[in-house]
Amino acid sequence: MRYQGEEALGLIETLGMVPSIGGADQMLKTADVKLVGYENIGSTLVAVMVKGDVAAVKASVEAGAATAAEIGKLTAQNVMPRPIRGVGDIVSVHGVETTDTDYSGPRPRAMGLIETFGIVYVLEAADAMMKAADVELIGYENVASGYISVLVQGDVAACQAAVEAGVKAVENMEAEVYASLVIPTPHRDLEQITKIYAIDNLLP
Repeated sequence: MRYQGEEALGLIETLGMVPSIGGADQMLKTADVKLVGYENIGSTLVAVMVKGDVAAVKASVEAGAATAAEIGKLTAQNVMPRPIRGVGDIVSVHGVETTDTDYSGPRPRAMGLIETFGIVYVLEAADAMMKAADVELIGYENVASGYISVLVQGDVAACQAAVEAGVKAVENMEAEVYASLVIPTPHRDLEQITKIYAIDNLLP
């Protein structure tokens, strides 16, 4: 989405993808804001950007930052009430593709996410997740510096069982899970982020 500084801008930044996804979900559910940017910056940093009126953006950022901090490591948050157009141009470099979301269709299925260090552990997690419950692998991301995430979807109970099994599998290998999350009812606009990591898009 092209953002030109026409509305207030809100941002959160985290270590890793999973806290940012959780934060983004909460930002979009808390106030009338629009997702305008998402970026895997590098060195494990991931940022989410929304726009709206000042009050909505403030409420959104506060809620998203609190949620992200509960899931993992929040590194920064900010509200820019009147950013200059040049800032909007920078944000647009990291813009998400806009879609005409059909809110009358079926609700998105629950989502389960695990983030750990290295492909060896994330493959073990993914294997355990899909063996433990009826979930579908929807995405995978190598964030940077060894942070790797896997995303599944299904019904709430299945995602909960899958994430529990994935976390246990990693811990049984004496490795650390940086973040894990189950989103029972993902905001529809999260698809603008998660489709970036869709397996079908990543396969040659």
